[in-house]
Amino acid sequence: MSDSYGYGLPKAVKYLLISNAVVFALQILLPTAIPWVLLALVPDWVTHYFMVWQLFTYMFLHGGFMHIGFNMFALWMFGTELEYNWGTRDFLKFYIVSGIGGGVLVWLTSFVGLTDPASHTIGASGAIFGLLVAYGLMWPDRIILLFGILPMRALQMVIIFGVISLFQGLTRTGGNIAVFAHLGGGVTGFLYLKFGWRVQVYIEHWMKRLARRRFKVVKGGKGKAGSDSQSYPDLDDEVDRILDKIAREGMGSLDDRERRILDRASEKKHRR
Repeated sequence: MSDSYGYGLPKAVKYLLISNAVVFALQILLPTAIPWVLLALVPDWVTHYFMVWQLFTYMFLHGGFMHIGFNMFALWMFGTELEYNWGTRDFLKFYIVSGIGGGVLVWLTSFVGLTDPASHTIGASGAIFGLLVAYGLMWPDRIILLFGILPMRALQMVIIFGVISLFQGLTRTGGNIAVFAHLGGGVTGFLYLKFGWRVQVYIEHWMKRLARRRFKVVKGGKGKAGSDSQSYPDLDDEVDRILDKIAREGMGSLDDRERRILDRASEKKHRR
């Protein structure tokens, strides 16, 4: 269970709101003291100067009060419930991956002329669109008041926004809106939901099986005086629990007692 649950804003949403607000305030107060242009996403610079950090940093910059206001409102509106359901770690991972995915699509489309290679892309919209897609998939029939007026199902809203962004991107009618950041964030979020966490589960299962092979305990034997069975009457269950913990959190999460149990189990196996 995540520690995100509780009253008020969950952790990731709260700190994302704060970090975006702080960066925006610094943009206003220190417009020249900090080289903000190096943090925006410029496809040419990523390609020729390998400024790959821009695929991450661009999502924390904004171009005005309306820009940051809309993005942060959407982060609060859709992100809060998603984080309460997923937990802080999975939500933050999803947000960042979606934002980077939006930046990657902006960069890729610069090679085919759909995005100006010298353009400067900023804003959290890619990550936000990933949240919209996730929200629409999780609660497709939830009624959303679009612009506070027009009632619409969540999934319908996502589809409409996606179609509009795709049309604007292909026809280059989006103006100053980074429509491919929207599309990239949405597509990345969709793919991540469908395949990303599933792959992680497969990897954890594989790690668990490897650990079980190494520390497998032969069941059914009678314990002797001073043996592992008497020191740890539920040795098999303890080993299973510890292996589950290794699969989730890695070997570094074990305490001394848990390491001793695995050592005893390993020694018992080699004695057989």
